[in-house]
Amino acid sequence: MSKQFVKGNVYVFTKKKYIAASGSSYPYSKIWVDMTNGNKVTFANIHSGNAGKLEMFVFPEWCKCIKNNNPKIESEAI
Repeated sequence: MSKQFVKGNVYVFTKKKYIAASGSSYPYSKIWVDMTNGNKVTFANIHSGNAGKLEMFVFPEWCKCIKNNNPKIESEAI
């Protein structure tokens, strides 16, 4: 799990990672999680972003990197 977003990389929100990270809160957030699953993340800063049509607030732990544009620079801040 990523602890921060890395500048230049592309991320998507994933339902699977959200459930793994938050577990018991999923039933209360099911609607927005289902709607946001698979949506590309827009960075707000290295520790948060927005995803989906609803612009839901998401954390790196809930996301999957789908394109690593900085393979040698893993900890560079945005």
